[in-house]
Amino acid sequence: MNLRLLSLVLLTAGLAACGNDTALPLTGTLERDRMELVAEAQEPIVQVAVHEGDRVKAGDIILQLDPGEVMAEVAQAQSARDQAAAKLPGADASFTRAQKDFDRIQALVKQQTETASKLDQARDALSNARAARNMAAAALSQAQAALDQAKITLDRLSVRAPRDATVDSLPYHLGERPPARAVVAVLLDAENAYVQVYVPEPLRPRAVAGTQATLKFDGLGKSYAGVLRYISQDASFTPYYSLTERDRSRLAYLAKVYLQPGDAAQLPSGAPVSVDFPSLH
Repeated sequence: MNLRLLSLVLLTAGLAACGNDTALPLTGTLERDRMELVAEAQEPIVQVAVHEGDRVKAGDIILQLDPGEVMAEVAQAQSARDQAAAKLPGADASFTRAQKDFDRIQALVKQQTETASKLDQARDALSNARAARNMAAAALSQAQAALDQAKITLDRLSVRAPRDATVDSLPYHLGERPPARAVVAVLLDAENAYVQVYVPEPLRPRAVAGTQATLKFDGLGKSYAGVLRYISQDASFTPYYSLTERDRSRLAYLAKVYLQPGDAAQLPSGAPVSVDFPSLH
């Protein structure tokens, strides 16, 4: 039986046994948000930089997938980009010459020293030069985008922590080749933590977001401050229909009480917590 279900069972049993509609404090467990990091490509793991349970900072490398194949793609994309870039100056120069020729012939036609057919030819040449220049610029833009994407893929082969966290699980090991998009690391938010509790029905109308809480952990002498930020609208595990007044008192509502970020850093996930709401007594 997991801790969440156990806390609900104990709460319901306690209310039924003692008949106390406002049984406080409540029992809950300390939880943290999970971050699942995935493999961007199906490549072998060539480095595992951390162990389960390690604390990591935002940006720290967790593991490295083999970059060899993607590095070859980056080199190929760089070559294509360089070739496209090399063609653009010539296309620009051709367009500039065509523009000057058109302007010169247009002036001569106005002076009636050149024929209209010559101007038409110059106009066609200018249009062709403009199209060639636009094609060269578009080719360079596409090649640059492909290079940027290849570099992003290469960078993502280095799996990094998105924020300060604790390494909870490393499903794959050195040398293994996880499938693309497979979860290769699970992290737990190091700074932000919350206590998950079940609020009994008699307390539900007064338990609202912003209610202050006092938290006590087994084995720790000090108390911690918390704030109720979420409480479910629906009861957990218990039908909501055809209930007597006695049955309704056994309903429980999932709630989350958040600690101050600085207080949560050293507290262990999954630890039982006693949660009291002084204003609800």
